[in-house]
Amino acid sequence: MKKAIMLIGLCAVTAALFAQNTLPRLAVVSFNTNDVTDQIRRDAITVRNIVESQMVATGKYQIVTRDDIDKLLENQRIQVSAISSSENLQKLQLANIKYIVTGALDAMGSDYAITIRVLDVSTGQFSHSANDFMGGGSRELYNGITALMVKFNSGMSAGEGGAIVQGAGSRSGASGNYKVGDFGPAGGHIFYDKGVFSGGWRYLEAAPAETEFTAQWGAYEKDVAGTGTGVGSGKRNTQLIVDRLKGLGESGRAAQLCASMNFDGFDDWFLPSKDELDLMYKNLKQKGLGGFGGGYYWSSSQNNSNSAWYQLFSNGVQNLHYKDDTYSVRAIRAF
Repeated sequence: MKKAIMLIGLCAVTAALFAQNTLPRLAVVSFNTNDVTDQIRRDAITVRNIVESQMVATGKYQIVTRDDIDKLLENQRIQVSAISSSENLQKLQLANIKYIVTGALDAMGSDYAITIRVLDVSTGQFSHSANDFMGGGSRELYNGITALMVKFNSGMSAGEGGAIVQGAGSRSGASGNYKVGDFGPAGGHIFYDKGVFSGGWRYLEAAPAETEFTAQWGAYEKDVAGTGTGVGSGKRNTQLIVDRLKGLGESGRAAQLCASMNFDGFDDWFLPSKDELDLMYKNLKQKGLGGFGGGYYWSSSQNNSNSAWYQLFSNGVQNLHYKDDTYSVRAIRAF
């Protein structure tokens, strides 16, 4: 009888260990921020720690320690901002990592807008995300993140292998309903909703602050025929500009850099039109969202062979300037 009980106990322990070893490996990496002050950096670390502890508490994953994942990223020269590139996905797969949890912490006065998302390493897709707005005080931040993780984990299946189910942050956008100001699938802010899915898109999303750059418009004294100013024309404008610049042998211009950008696996970015840029100013910048500066931002709308439309984000004024000037650029995408 004792031998039977011991055998049953041994089998139970073995089964538990086997189950633990077969759990999918998950790592939580550092969170992006729109501010580099010491306090914001410390809060971003705190958020990561709370998120990791909440993932541990589910018991569904074999958690890679912070030291181990940080060393892996450093040794393999993997940047979090480009973690979903095909090259980086191969490196993560070789390390037997199934899921990467990451996100962003955007400071808005004394409060935070926080998003959390998960990368399925096998598919290269950010298959689920959750976001919320919360106070930046110690207790408020802890309670806010804990509540957000309940929402986040509810979108992750308890099924075999801890598979991810599509949630409100679906990559396709087909199952997600967004409001202006929400975080979008690519980690930026939604700044326009036309109310219906038509022409292949419904929402416009601004790229996260860390993608912003400066560049010339290009094609100075050369006409780029056919660019428009209206909402919905930015994508076509960008392609027209890219094609024209290619023929002129120019490189590193605003539209080209937008079109070639790949952020978190999303590569459908373009330079906003004049009216799209204005919506981004009114619906994000004026509301303290998106981490915009107060300088000049290029649109993809040409005026003539010498000039194109820009917008000053300190006061919203739109005007024309020479295309060989260097201004800020914030890419957008439609979905």
